[in-house]
Amino acid sequence: MIFQSLNRNSITAFVLLPLFLLGFWLNSFVGVQSVSFPFSETPMPLFGLLLGALKGNHFLSTLISMLIALVMMLGVNRMVNRFGLSNNQTAMPGYLYLFLVSGYLMAQQLHPVWFFTPLLLLSIERLFSGGPQRKPMAWCFESAFWLSVGSLFYAKGIYFIILIWMIMFILRMFTFRSILASLIGFVLPYIFAFSYFFLVGRFTWFADVAIENFISPIAFFSHTIFSQLYNGIIIFLVFLAILAVVRIMPMVKIITRKYFRIFIWLIVLGIVAALTPYYSLEVVPILAIGASIILSRFLNAIRKSVIQEVVFVLLFIMTLAAQFLI
Repeated sequence: MIFQSLNRNSITAFVLLPLFLLGFWLNSFVGVQSVSFPFSETPMPLFGLLLGALKGNHFLSTLISMLIALVMMLGVNRMVNRFGLSNNQTAMPGYLYLFLVSGYLMAQQLHPVWFFTPLLLLSIERLFSGGPQRKPMAWCFESAFWLSVGSLFYAKGIYFIILIWMIMFILRMFTFRSILASLIGFVLPYIFAFSYFFLVGRFTWFADVAIENFISPIAFFSHTIFSQLYNGIIIFLVFLAILAVVRIMPMVKIITRKYFRIFIWLIVLGIVAALTPYYSLEVVPILAIGASIILSRFLNAIRKSVIQEVVFVLLFIMTLAAQFLI
């Protein structure tokens, strides 16, 4: 059985991860998408530096996005296995993350969210690590700092500071000193950035670019019947997974309940953001973090192996079909 073979902490399961990834990324290597995100028009400084280095090289851009996707797959797996978010050591969250980010070929393009997402995951992981500590100020500082650095790639990622403060509240780290530490970490990268651009005489340019990226709308994708069907099935499965996880929460450790609650809030915030005109399909890699973790626990909670296989194969076929039909 495919699901049972991959839902374990084995060398085979982890070796197949990059092979699955390469297979789903082949279409992006072969052809250039006719529709692309507008982030290259007025990029944030760090993303602009990267665009200047790549000089429009499609192969390198696609390769970088694929490698970051691999880092995210392994990172999500590490998060699940390290913090006990599954009832067994498994590679399944990585596969589910891959399926969720591969349906839309546009989402595979190199855009700034691919650089923001690993830093967001790192920010969450830092708070999870600092939760048991008696003095978590350093962890709160570091978490907000990495999120803020990520926003120098993807400006609208800065609004996910709300998630960081929610995590601090849920993990009972929401003290005056911790809030102050997070605020210092939050503003520090921008103090460095504004200082640098002031010294090189481009302070006004950076301020204009930052403000435009913070407030400009981006929604532009027109959905087809298949994309609406695809989204509907994915949302339905994630909704079922959330219900299943909420149901098993009383049977897990208190700290594990808090972790699941955090990832459910990440899904909710991502969906709310996607419904506004200020976000679009670029949030898929962010949404997939929480969705892959919740779906993985949902699949493991299903008692009948046949249903596990059917759901897993359904996700695989839907992802493959979406690349050609959306």
